[in-house]
Amino acid sequence: MNQNINQLNTVLNYVKDTFVGKNDVVDLLGICLLARENAFLYGPPGTAKSAIVRTLAKTVKDGKNFEYLLTRFTEPNEIFGPFDIRKLKEGELLTNTEGMMPEASMVFLDEIFNANSAILNSLLTALNEKIFKRGKETKHLPSLMFVGASNVLPEDEALNALFDRFW
Repeated sequence: MNQNINQLNTVLNYVKDTFVGKNDVVDLLGICLLARENAFLYGPPGTAKSAIVRTLAKTVKDGKNFEYLLTRFTEPNEIFGPFDIRKLKEGELLTNTEGMMPEASMVFLDEIFNANSAILNSLLTALNEKIFKRGKETKHLPSLMFVGASNVLPEDEALNALFDRFW
């Protein structure tokens, strides 16, 4: 455990040296990573939110990372993966999650509050319980941390449940 903490501190110091003046953001991400909690980054465009998360994500050994810029037109398949056509022909409704969010070690969802209700509802379980549910499918997620970012805070009360799942 001590070795892991030393490695994490080395990584965090590297990220802090790369992004001068962003120590608080880097420390928050480090704490969330260590505690396997979700982090939310808020700020105007151009404040290095995405760049900091990408730099940290690259340091996760053997990690599969997933990043997506959400819009109100983003389809659930773009985040969770498409249905497996081969299995569908056999009468099973399964998701091909290869390379998608359900297989990622670190997940970065930029402009998270722009997502539509189909994605947001699925994210609630993923963020809170680290479980992906779609139809009859249930998968435990290997994610170490979800990071959401936004240039605006949610105004719609329906987004409060999602916002509540972040530090």
